[in-house]
Amino acid sequence: MPDMEKLAADYKSSRSVGVAQVDCAGTGKSLCGKYGVQGFPAMKAFRFKEVAGYAVSKTPLEYNGGRDYAAMKKYIEANLAGPECSLEDKDGCEPWERKILEESEAMSVGDRRAKMTELEDGMKKKKNWKLQIEKEVKELTKSVELVKLGGQKPDRVMQLINDAEFRENCEHRTCVLGFLPHILDGGAEARNGFLKTLESVFKKAKGDGQPVGFMWLQGGDQFEIEEKMSLQFGFPAVVAVNIKKERYGIHRGHFDNDGVKGFLSSMMLGKVPLQPLPKGLKFAKSDPWDGKDGQMPVEEEL
Repeated sequence: MPDMEKLAADYKSSRSVGVAQVDCAGTGKSLCGKYGVQGFPAMKAFRFKEVAGYAVSKTPLEYNGGRDYAAMKKYIEANLAGPECSLEDKDGCEPWERKILEESEAMSVGDRRAKMTELEDGMKKKKNWKLQIEKEVKELTKSVELVKLGGQKPDRVMQLINDAEFRENCEHRTCVLGFLPHILDGGAEARNGFLKTLESVFKKAKGDGQPVGFMWLQGGDQFEIEEKMSLQFGFPAVVAVNIKKERYGIHRGHFDNDGVKGFLSSMMLGKVPLQPLPKGLKFAKSDPWDGKDGQMPVEEEL
């Protein structure tokens, strides 16, 4: 009803009248039934009184006038509209409003204009401050995002070099850990071959939307953990770890694309036997790999 919408706009800021529309054929069907609305459009008027701090409605007033804007406006003004804050209705003012209004009444024309200019200048300053604060908040928000981003790393197969790195990458998801042979066992060429396999499986998992992280480390560097996880069978070895569930599973097949992919798929389907994660699991610090062949340690002469 355009006329009802116009009325609602008229009394949008009113402190004594509120205008609302109810869809009697839809969500408001039960409300309309409660108050006996049968024909459309219909208008029900309510007066409210304050009881113990709560607004309590009385029985709705029957409205039998016209449904046009002018008729409904006239009825509201005559029966519902209460005092508003104005020179004619000071009783509708809050105490602070009445104080300002009466001070203004007592001013000369010149003083009133000067006061209005002062207040308008104050409004402009506040608006400028608001814009500046909004700009600063926006910049600070961006700074927070950038600082947070700086602590993140691209989702890729990463070397596990300390316990903090492990937990940052794996505490919120299942992680596949590849224990690779020592760099002296096959050199950089062999290691890169193993990493290529892990990268391939990782990309496939990421493309399939599987929330799995991949990390690698040099076998033998984490002797205590390897022993607790029963990895004495040698390297390469693949283990899937879930910190939250405190469980891990070991890949018992070949270390190739099909083998590791099959292991990951079986993990996701719950077909891999899981064991309790060893208590106090903590990875020791390791040196990052420089991508080169390893150097044999120099033996001291006797």
